[in-house]
Amino acid sequence: MTLSAVAVVRRYLFELYNEGNVDVVNEICGEPLARHSADGIVTLTRAEQIARIEKDLAAHDPKFTVVTLFGDDSHASLTWNAKRLATGEELCGIEIFQVSEGLITDVWNSNYFEGSWS
Repeated sequence: MTLSAVAVVRRYLFELYNEGNVDVVNEICGEPLARHSADGIVTLTRAEQIARIEKDLAAHDPKFTVVTLFGDDSHASLTWNAKRLATGEELCGIEIFQVSEGLITDVWNSNYFEGSWS
């Protein structure tokens, strides 16, 4: 059974980031995974994705909460707040995920912002 886009993104946020289980990348991220930003597209293998996340977890120990999370069969929109436990810094952001056959294939996000969504 293939998980919905929203269920996959929920795993990405809570199991991968909040619980620090980087092995989840192998279950829910496509290879390659394309990260879209205003600066261009970065394509990552699963190993590169794991290294990127491990570096972020080690440096910041972020904990995320969901403001909004909704979607359809192939896309999920996530608005989040996060606290970097290592520094106390609070950030917020919005990301759009494309999911195909239970795997995240693309992520679109803008720069993160200081503070929290109200």
